Amino acid sequence: MRLRELRDIYLNQDIYIVGSGPTANLFPMEFLRDKICLGLNDAYKIHPAIAPIVLMNHQLYAHAGKKVTAPYHENFKNIKYPILKPASRYKIEKIEWDHPYFYCFDRTQKIQDLWNLTKDTDYLYYSPQGCSLHPALQVCWIMGAKNIFVLGCDSRTIGGNHYANYDKNDFGVVARERNYDAYVYGTLIVQKFLQTKGVNVINLSPIVGYHMIDYQHEVLKGEISTDSLVKDIKKLKNV
Repeated sequence: MRLRELRDIYLNQDIYIVGSGPTANLFPMEFLRDKICLGLNDAYKIHPAIAPIVLMNHQLYAHAGKKVTAPYHENFKNIKYPILKPASRYKIEKIEWDHPYFYCFDRTQKIQDLWNLTKDTDYLYYSPQGCSLHPALQVCWIMGAKNIFVLGCDSRTIGGNHYANYDKNDFGVVARERNYDAYVYGTLIVQKFLQTKGVNVINLSPIVGYHMIDYQHEVLKGEISTDSLVKDIKKLKNV
């Protein structure tokens, strides 16, 4: 199935995006029991209330273990709308665009073209070296969200390590360098796009002191333009 088939199914409702960063461990998950939640990758495994949406970069996140022979995770039964990037090096089955269960999308790193996004898209926009929060915010808009609440999407270091380098839900350690600037720039660009659509983004993570907090504040106050964001992200290493 196509991403566009999810257009406005939650029109003018609240959607909670849940990541698996360390601040998720401090959040009272029972609060989400009656909420519409979108789990990032394997974050839905943290608590059964993180449903009915999941956005996965590859299908392996749907399984209980790290092997293709592992069964689907117990909490996956609560997922009504699994959104998947079918082109991945982690292949369990051949996922086609007309798959009867998974909603498929492809990605582009041309974040500067985000302003061309419509709700009839097959593509979601990432910043180079970006994170899953970027497309998740776009999915919420496609689904019709009026307010988007974000938790567990830390994009920062704790104890000298990025949260994605921890062994989460038995999926395994991700041993690659993270570009925190790319995370921040991309999120701010998508948030600016959502503002033009009348959509509010509220961060519920209970820890203050995120990476580039002063810079983020200046952007949100309107002191730094979106054009400047795009120029800055192009200057990043390996971009």
